[in-house]
Amino acid sequence: MSFVQLLKKQAFKVFSGDWTKEENETFISLIETNPGCSLVDLGSGEGRLTKLFAKKAKATKVVGVEGGPLPKGKSAITFVRSDINHKLPFKNGQFDVVISHFSLEHLYNTGLFLQESRRILKKGGYMLIATDNLANWMNVAALIMGWQPFVSTYGVSSRMLGNPMAVGGSFIVKDLSLLGLLSHNKVLSYQMIIDALKEYGFEVEDVRGIGYLIFGGWISKLLCRLDVRHSHLLIAKARKN
Repeated sequence: MSFVQLLKKQAFKVFSGDWTKEENETFISLIETNPGCSLVDLGSGEGRLTKLFAKKAKATKVVGVEGGPLPKGKSAITFVRSDINHKLPFKNGQFDVVISHFSLEHLYNTGLFLQESRRILKKGGYMLIATDNLANWMNVAALIMGWQPFVSTYGVSSRMLGNPMAVGGSFIVKDLSLLGLLSHNKVLSYQMIIDALKEYGFEVEDVRGIGYLIFGGWISKLLCRLDVRHSHLLIAKARKN
């Protein structure tokens, strides 16, 4: 096995193992327990994680918004089909919690998304975002090499392009018009996430980093605390006051 292959194997191991587990645990830890509250997950998919978020919040009204086909069958989640790049089909001040769990980076209309998220929040409610960090050191190194950042190597084709070190498999999409829905269209940096939330009237309460270079375990956690700006993933909590 070559050195490049070893690096890819290590990166995939920490990303799919340590980092994913840590991110889920950290994200859920930032959800406040508030019996009877209302929660909306913008980009909920089939709702597997939405259920965990709602359980921690003790929410009695749970809505999942998805742009693609909605899950079938009975569920405690009310699913709504809507493109979150556009205005959301909800009244002002309808929810206590707005969740965006790795949906932000797939959008092309980030400003409207944040504006709409604040609009549908009740006063005192909060938004919780998990997303990729454009400024993580792996992306910085890729740009220095003249390569595509790791977070945006797919979406042009059904396989990864532009970065020979990119980790992950290919996805097959027969209709190329759908590639834009699957790709990372606008990945934000640490500072941009903070500035964007403030721009749309949020008060940023916390920003956590998950994953650092290709380290796992306590080394990664320590480095993220020392240098959250260049961590691989970001979790931001912001409130509407």
